[in-house]
Amino acid sequence: MDLKKDKALIINLVYMAILAITLVYDMMAKEGVHTFRIGLAAVTAWIMFFVYKKTFLRRSRISFYLIFIFVFAAMYLGSVLDFYIIIPGYDKILHLISGIIIAYIGFIFYLTLVKTDDKEAVNPMMGVVFSIIFSIAAAGAWEIWEFSTDQLLGFTSQNNSLIDTMMDIICGTVMGILANIPIAMYIKGKKVRFIEKLVEDIRR
Repeated sequence: MDLKKDKALIINLVYMAILAITLVYDMMAKEGVHTFRIGLAAVTAWIMFFVYKKTFLRRSRISFYLIFIFVFAAMYLGSVLDFYIIIPGYDKILHLISGIIIAYIGFIFYLTLVKTDDKEAVNPMMGVVFSIIFSIAAAGAWEIWEFSTDQLLGFTSQNNSLIDTMMDIICGTVMGILANIPIAMYIKGKKVRFIEKLVEDIRR
């Protein structure tokens, strides 16, 4: 493996260094109050890395960057640095962002399934519908994950509130739908720079 060319691995290693420094600070200044969350963040990062390497996501480096940004914002900034507490509405901001990210992951998955990145060969309706359904499903799956960790590990991700859970799903769904507007425009022949970069990334 050429470390210089494996940017995903480099990013993960740098992240591990940041987590290690944070762990030392947490143990010295805060009596290790966030030790478990730091460890969970590290485990999650490596799971994310291996999923990226072993699935359809490996065709798109952009997909790794998008997922990493979300995981970093959710687990490091949110849980370790307490942004969920410090910044009002931070959880909802993340769910809005996740809807956009998941929509693009869904589109990458669709292109992989149909085995083409040629926009002329992609059915516009199928590509957009698949991406939207993928976003809705992922929003629901994330809430199942949060419910499971709350019950098993004693977290309070959902604040024991059905309203909070449903608002999270709605945020992810709405942004997933809106994120498909540029996808639909691209498929119909419009020039959309980000989607073009995403497709070119898969083509490499």
